[in-house]
Amino acid sequence: MSNRKLIYYDDARHYHFYIPDPPITHEQVTAPIDAAAGTGVDTFVWGFGVGPTVFHDSKVADIFASHLEVIGDVASWRAYENSMSLIRDGEDALTVMIDRAHEVGMDFIGSLRLTHSSNPNDKDNAHNWRFKIEHPEWVLKGTDDPERKNSFNWVHPEVRAERFAIAEETIVRYDVDGIELDLSFSPFYFEADEVTNNLHVVTEFIRDLRAVAQRSNRKGKGPAAIGARILPTLSANLEAGFDVETWISEGLLDFVVPNVYGHIPIDPDFPFEWVTDLASGTNCEVYPAMGSIAGGNREGYASVEHYRAAAAAYWDRGADAIYLPWFRWPIGPEERQLFSEMGDPDVLSELPKRYFMAPQHTSNLKFGHTSMLPVNLEVGQAKTVSMHLAEDVDRARATLCLRLDQSTSLDDMTILINGTELDQEHRKYTPFGYTYSTLEFILPEGTLVHGRNEVSVSVGSRPMNLDRTVVLSVLEIDIDYPKTETPTVLV
Repeated sequence: MSNRKLIYYDDARHYHFYIPDPPITHEQVTAPIDAAAGTGVDTFVWGFGVGPTVFHDSKVADIFASHLEVIGDVASWRAYENSMSLIRDGEDALTVMIDRAHEVGMDFIGSLRLTHSSNPNDKDNAHNWRFKIEHPEWVLKGTDDPERKNSFNWVHPEVRAERFAIAEETIVRYDVDGIELDLSFSPFYFEADEVTNNLHVVTEFIRDLRAVAQRSNRKGKGPAAIGARILPTLSANLEAGFDVETWISEGLLDFVVPNVYGHIPIDPDFPFEWVTDLASGTNCEVYPAMGSIAGGNREGYASVEHYRAAAAAYWDRGADAIYLPWFRWPIGPEERQLFSEMGDPDVLSELPKRYFMAPQHTSNLKFGHTSMLPVNLEVGQAKTVSMHLAEDVDRARATLCLRLDQSTSLDDMTILINGTELDQEHRKYTPFGYTYSTLEFILPEGTLVHGRNEVSVSVGSRPMNLDRTVVLSVLEIDIDYPKTETPTVLV
């Protein structure tokens, strides 16, 4: 088993090779690692460019945008020229990154996407690559779902071999501590009616890669770790063709990262216990990914208090480490503070937190990430939602905040937490223009429990001539602890 606690991912593009004008310097290459050095981050994960193509000097993968004579946007042009400036100087970005991570005491894991939805006919797209352009006959038709269309169909051994060569090179040629197979990005590997009969395909790919890792020595440090980003539920993984239960039971993986692309909210209740149950008693560790957005539609980044609450809940629910693939950028003092707190549940225990119940987003539904919110509060019908709290409820001071759409201060409402009705006389009602309102309650002692807490909301009556349903769209619980003041000593 590893000693990993806090894992930080950089995709090599948005906050990295897209940013500086070429030629990129060594300091700019290692900047994402240096930004996290000296904090609680013990593992750095670097995504290989766009995924199909890479930014380092691979002998088997295309360099990003190398199929183009003219590049149509500044970010892609920078990434290509920065990659090539290093290669022309006889350097390899991946080697530079690995060496720097090891210098500052971090493990280094390379992350490889196994599929991409670029259209083979879109030859001028910098996100495309020669192998896709030359083999349109191997892509999915996606008659059931337009998102499935144009990803490669993994029933073809040539498709698997192209990805396998990159993964194998990463393990054999580079001093990586592990490789992560990113399965959850555009997770379409078969036509919808082919999935059931091909569950063995990705399994065999991972089994063969595990054999490569077992043969690798990594300068006497033992085999490189094999991990995978997977979808948030067992059923979603099976529907994609990922037999996670077999991968874990056969010891094919050293770690898994439950993860979802699309809308990426901070979510203390992000589902992953099912995979900790599968991994119990094995050597496979579970690193659930943490989102970064607070709101229903990317309104803004999560606050420090949101991150603390989600991290505390992840630890309490059995995570082996916390994985940050969507962390806010640039990394400044506040972000470094979080890096120094999130990997240690004892440090988090009595810090202020804000538990956020993420509203549902349609882009995540098909991949198994669901939410109890929003809910319509029809008059006379109580609705109940629940949230996991990882707190010392006997000492914590807590405030419940409900965001209500289409509400008024004249609505007759009843709110219960774990069966205890809250006093409406002491609520705080705040309208935010004509879009939504909030209700806040300071919670009395004994209201909350450690673990799952149920919140029941009902509307008894509304103004008679108002024909619109109240919607509970966001629920948050603020947590704080009484502080012990240090006395001032007068000399």
